[in-house]
Amino acid sequence: MSTAVIAENIRRIYDNSLLPAAAVGRDGLVYSNPPFAEFAEELSTELAELHTGNAYEKYVYCGGRLYKAYISPLSDSISIVNITPAASFSDDCFEVLNAAVRHAVSSVSAAADNLFELCGSEPAARLLSVIDSAMLTLLSEFLIPEEIMQLRGRKLSNFSPVSVSAGLTRLSEELSEVLSRHNIQINTSVSAGMFACVDIRAVKLLLTDFTVRAMEGERHVEAIGIKLARKDASTMRITLTCGYIMGFPSELRSEAVAKPAGYSPSEELKTVFCGLFGCNVSYNYTPDYCSAVIDIPMSESPGFSGLRSPVKHYGQNRFSDENAYLSRFGINPRYRSD
Repeated sequence: MSTAVIAENIRRIYDNSLLPAAAVGRDGLVYSNPPFAEFAEELSTELAELHTGNAYEKYVYCGGRLYKAYISPLSDSISIVNITPAASFSDDCFEVLNAAVRHAVSSVSAAADNLFELCGSEPAARLLSVIDSAMLTLLSEFLIPEEIMQLRGRKLSNFSPVSVSAGLTRLSEELSEVLSRHNIQINTSVSAGMFACVDIRAVKLLLTDFTVRAMEGERHVEAIGIKLARKDASTMRITLTCGYIMGFPSELRSEAVAKPAGYSPSEELKTVFCGLFGCNVSYNYTPDYCSAVIDIPMSESPGFSGLRSPVKHYGQNRFSDENAYLSRFGINPRYRSD
């Protein structure tokens, strides 16, 4: 049967279907029904790879949403592709799962501390650090989805002005603590007294995720710069830069699991964050550095009563978002023998 005859038969079946469907071959798209049109452009580079001669399923990402593609071979040269929205957990289910993971991480960490007290040898320290890193890495996978759920359905009026200056200063301190034993310089230039109606944790998560993705690259990140300044009279600009000018290969290896193509909670968080707070987030990549830029509308500083002084935090927060994210590199092991 010729490709043209196959395509005609498929067209009669699928033209009136409400679900996206297509026929693909080794050279790419052979046929697609009208609902598939929005997928054809974004998946254009993948279409020729979908036909393998085998039946299988895979996740695809399109228009900021996750879908599941079902591929079934029709002949030696053609496969049928059907796409449906990926099923997801309910909010209640995710909240229970998230709470269970946090409880497990806390319990395992406490047990590891006790085990180290009992047998603090070098082999034990090494193995307990692996356990600690693995549990915190697991926790880190829940941080951005958790933040997305907390922001969805909320309004800007639900948020009061917060000090972005203080939040970025704390982010810099956390990164400095975690990376203190690694050859990465932290440079900070944060203008004081800058406030915005924004969720500062979302800001820090976007910046931390970007930093970790840069560190997962092939080149060694030599320096991380965090800058906060006015962009104009009503807007502040945050710029986080990861530099790798020397071009040395990275020796870091991430223990996080590989993600399916198109899986990007950070992109979903960026969409929710920008829509809620009227911000703009952009990324820039060059041979020498990469940077994340966040523009945030400024707010008047809230009124304060009494004297206020800057607060300096000392010591590393074991369960901070930054420490959990960076634990996947094993660069700051918790347990060390004397």
